Amino acid sequence: MQWNFQSNVCDVLALGPRTAGQLAMVGIRTVAELVAAKPQVVAARLRETSITVDVLSAWQCEALLILALPQLQASAARVLAAAGYNSRERLAHCTPIELLASIETAQQKTPGGWLAKTELPTVAEVSGWIHLAQQTKKNRAA
Repeated sequence: MQWNFQSNVCDVLALGPRTAGQLAMVGIRTVAELVAAKPQVVAARLRETSITVDVLSAWQCEALLILALPQLQASAARVLAAAGYNSRERLAHCTPIELLASIETAQQKTPGGWLAKTELPTVAEVSGWIHLAQQTKKNRAA
């Protein structure tokens, strides 16, 4: 599926109906609205929920990666965002070893979190993500 800034943010990020309702309460329905939002402001308005500044910032990164790299799986975008890879350019300029180390470091920083419970991707998987970013860059330049 080809997503864009007007796509429903919960569809793009595979968020459930409860989260969709919480985001809608603060005026976030599209990817554009999520990306334009200030995480601190939104988190403060949603303080009764589990949606934190860090969660919102990660969702912003994930959404931008998914738009920039349409063939990238949402689960890969989630891992990349958690590891601090928030753009196609940054991903395109790293090595598989560097990327794996960043993912492993992010896992260690969140013991008990979803990322800590996620199996590390293989060298082949991260190489594929990097190659996808490099190819997408070349295709856009042509």
